[in-house]
Amino acid sequence: MPLDRLGRYYPPSYLPHRGPAAWGRWAALAEEGQRRTDRARVRWARRVARLGPGSSVLDVGCGRPTFLETLVRATGIRGVGTDVSDAGWAGDPERWARARLELRRGLVGEVPLEGPFDVVCMWHALEHDYEPADTLRRLKSLTRSGGAILVEVPNYDSLTRRLHGSAWAGLHTPRHTAAYTPKTLRAMLERAGWTVERQTAYGTLDPYVLWWLGRQELRGRRLEGDLEGAFPGFMLGKMVTLPLAAAQRWVSLGVQVAVGRG
Repeated sequence: MPLDRLGRYYPPSYLPHRGPAAWGRWAALAEEGQRRTDRARVRWARRVARLGPGSSVLDVGCGRPTFLETLVRATGIRGVGTDVSDAGWAGDPERWARARLELRRGLVGEVPLEGPFDVVCMWHALEHDYEPADTLRRLKSLTRSGGAILVEVPNYDSLTRRLHGSAWAGLHTPRHTAAYTPKTLRAMLERAGWTVERQTAYGTLDPYVLWWLGRQELRGRRLEGDLEGAFPGFMLGKMVTLPLAAAQRWVSLGVQVAVGRG
């Protein structure tokens, strides 16, 4: 799909691009939740590679690039981010410039990228891709020999999908183009030439978020507007379901991660 048409699906009102500001007076609490997610992603990246000054990391589908910002601060790497829309970063260019991020708007197959990269990250990006096999092959060609790819996507073979059926947030049409099981995710990576060395039934995104989004879909609630009034209920549900998080290592509650080697 042409970039200009794709961009229509990711306007500034798209929730991930709005960030914590979408939650009004609860923005500070939402920001802390994002920081927790970013720190978890940094731990994954450091687990698969020795990262420091001189290393390069590419984040595909970076959105609002707080993960890259956190990773650069923690390790001193060169951080490059791509997305089909610049709505996630265009509103605060000085912040991302201070973080020394290289941000590119465009499709992976079209945007100029200077590798090689030590780690490529796709945090909930692959399920948005219209040409996933081609994208994964291109990313492998940009990755250093022995480098890693981290792919996190919704897990079709999960409890939240069974509970919500066609309203499951992992389907999220028209933005999501595919729904992956662990088996199909592995097959996609291997078809593109990656060696899959690890898969998990959990990830960095709190699966409660997928459950909550599915509930909003069932209720017919749109998420482009002010979400301030929804935040107390969101947090109450999060606290009530917190004990379930311990079960993620055995039962997928909604997300999965695959680690591939180039």
